[in-house]
Amino acid sequence: MFTRIWRAINDLLLRLALSLKRFPEALALALAIVVILIFINHNHPQEDTLSKVAMVLALGIPLSLCIRMLEERNLLSKVTGIIFHVLGAVGLVLYYHFFLPDLGMVAVSRYIAITIALYLLFLVIPYWGRREGFEIYVIKLFTGFIVTYFYSLILFLGLVAILFTVNTLFSAGISNEVYFDLFFIVGGIFAPAYFLSGVPAYGVVYGVNEYPKFLKVLLLYIVMPLLTVYTGILYVYFIKILVTRYWPAGIVSHLVLWYSFITIAVIFLIFLLQERSLWARTFSVFLPKLILPLLTMMFFAIGIRINAYGFTENRYFVLAGGIWATGSMLYYAFKKHPRHIKVLVAAALIAVLAVTGPWSCYEVSKYSQNLQFEKLLVSNNMLINGKIVPSSTISVEDRVSISSIIQYFDRKHSLSELKLLPPDFTLEQMKEVFGFELTYSPRIQYFYHHLVEEGKLLDVRDYDYYLPSTSFLNQRANTSVNNRGENLSISFAHESGLLKISKQDRLIYEKDLKEVALAIHEANRGADGLNLEDMTVVEENEHLKILVQFLHISGTEENEAGEPRIDWLDFSLLLKVKE
Repeated sequence: MFTRIWRAINDLLLRLALSLKRFPEALALALAIVVILIFINHNHPQEDTLSKVAMVLALGIPLSLCIRMLEERNLLSKVTGIIFHVLGAVGLVLYYHFFLPDLGMVAVSRYIAITIALYLLFLVIPYWGRREGFEIYVIKLFTGFIVTYFYSLILFLGLVAILFTVNTLFSAGISNEVYFDLFFIVGGIFAPAYFLSGVPAYGVVYGVNEYPKFLKVLLLYIVMPLLTVYTGILYVYFIKILVTRYWPAGIVSHLVLWYSFITIAVIFLIFLLQERSLWARTFSVFLPKLILPLLTMMFFAIGIRINAYGFTENRYFVLAGGIWATGSMLYYAFKKHPRHIKVLVAAALIAVLAVTGPWSCYEVSKYSQNLQFEKLLVSNNMLINGKIVPSSTISVEDRVSISSIIQYFDRKHSLSELKLLPPDFTLEQMKEVFGFELTYSPRIQYFYHHLVEEGKLLDVRDYDYYLPSTSFLNQRANTSVNNRGENLSISFAHESGLLKISKQDRLIYEKDLKEVALAIHEANRGADGLNLEDMTVVEENEHLKILVQFLHISGTEENEAGEPRIDWLDFSLLLKVKE
C-alpha cells in the first residue's frame, strides 16, 4: 500500500516537474499572482493597483503559453523565443499603463476579450496548417481541465477540513484569511501546474479510440436530445411570432445566442463520432441548417432594440456573437469537410476586433448614444444653436431616455464624451440644464406589512363574534352564522377588496378594505412590522360595530408616478350586532 502511495506521489511530482520544465514562464506568473492575491487577502488595500498588476500578470499566462507553443513547433528559434518573451513583457507593461487605467466596464471587458482570444490561439497554434488530430487534442485538454479542477476541489476541501479540525480541537486561532490563501494556492499554483503537465506535446497523435466514453454518452444521449427539444421549442415560438406579427425585443436574443454557442461546441465535440454514429452524423448535418432561421429571429430582435435605443456594448457583443455564430453555422451547413480550427480563429479575431480600433464596441456605442441623445433633444425642441434649452414639459418616457443616456456615459465612460453637454457638467446640474431631475424607468417595487403583535390579548367584551382570519374566504364565497336568529353572512372578495356583511339577507355593512390597507401603507412606508394600533380599524353604524385587525398586507408599486396596489390581504374581524 505504501509503495502505491509513494508511486502516486512520485508520479504527481514528475508531472509537476514536467509542467515546470515546459512552461516555466506561465507557472512563474501564476506564482506571482497567488502571492499578490494572498497579500490583498490579508491587507485589503484601498487602491486597485495590486489587483490590476495581478490581472496583467494573468494576461501574461496565455501570452507566454502561445510563445512556448510556437517554440515547440520550431517556428521560433531559441533566441527568437527569448526576444518574443521580452517583447511580451514590454507589451504587458504597456497594457497596464494604457489599457487598464481602472477596473471599469471598458477596461474589464477589453481585458476579458483579449484573454479569451489568447487562450483560443493557445489551442490552435499546435495544429495550424494540420488537418488531423485537432478535435481529439482539444477534447484531451477539455477533459484534462475538468479532471484537474475536480482533483483541486478535493485537495482544497481536504486541506480545509484538516485546518478546521486543528483549529477547533486545539484552538489554534487560524484566521479565515488562511482558508482563502489555500484556495489561491490550490487553484492558482497546483491546478495550472497539473493541467499544463497534461498538455499533449507537439507531434503526438491520438486516435478515435481514445475518445472519452463518459463524454460520448453525455453528448449522444443527454446533451444532443436536449438541444433537439430546445430547437423544437424555439421553432414553436418562432411560428407564434410569425402568426402574431409581434417581434420580441428582449431575452430571446440571448436565448438563441447561447443556444447557438452550445450547439457549435457540441458539433465540434461530436465530429470524431460521425463515422460510427448515425445520430451524430444526422445532428451535424441538419442542426446547423435548422438554427439559421432562429438566428434570423435573433437579429430581428436585437435590431429592434438597436433601432429604438441605439448601440450599447452589450448589444454590440450580442450582434458580434450572432455574426460569428451565423458564419459558423453557414460554414458547417455547406462545407463538406469543415476545419474547426478556422471557427476558433474567427472567434479570436472577432473578440479582438470588438474591443480595439474605431469599430470597437466602445466607439460605436458612444457614437450611437450621442446620436440618440441629439435626436431626443431635437424632437423635444430642447436644442437651439447647439445649446440645450431646459424644458419641464417633455414626456416621462423621453425624460427616462435622456436620463438613461446621461447615466450610461457617467457610469461606463465619461460625461465629457457626451458631446452636447455643457463643459464640466455634473449630475447635480440636471434640473438647471434640462429642466427636470434624473428620471428613472418605472420599476415594480414590492411592499409588505405585517402585525408584529399577532397573538396579543384583545379586549373582546364589546363584541359578539370573532373571525380569526379571512384567508380561507378565497376558496369559498362567504361564511355565515345563525345565532339568536340573526343569520349573519360575511363575504370578502380578494380581487376587489370588498367586505360585505348581511343580516337576514339584508346588507348592513360594506367596505373597500383595499382602500383602508392603502391608507395604512401610505402612513407607514418603509416599515414592515406594524403595531396593533396601526393595523386596526374600528367602525360603527346603526346596525353593527366592527373591528378590522389587519394581519398581512402586501402589494406592488411603480416608482415613477405609479399608484400602489394591494395584492393580498389577511385580517381578522370582531363584530357587535345591534338590535
